[in-house]
Amino acid sequence: MKFDLTMEDHTIILNALHYYKKVEKRGNFKQYDDERINELRDKLANQLVGDNSDIDKFVGLPDLNKFGFH
Repeated sequence: MKFDLTMEDHTIILNALHYYKKVEKRGNFKQYDDERINELRDKLANQLVGDNSDIDKFVGLPDLNKFGFH
């Protein structure tokens, strides 16, 4: 599945998941415990960031040599 979400959309979903953990669940919603919600949160984060090398290319790594690191 592919969703075209903005960073704001992602933030809204993460906040909703955070607050959903704090409410009393009834009926079929009881199956969505803290562990399941955290798994979903982590899955969303992994799909947003993807491979760390991708974000390194986007953000750019600092040239540590200019700071004396070799």
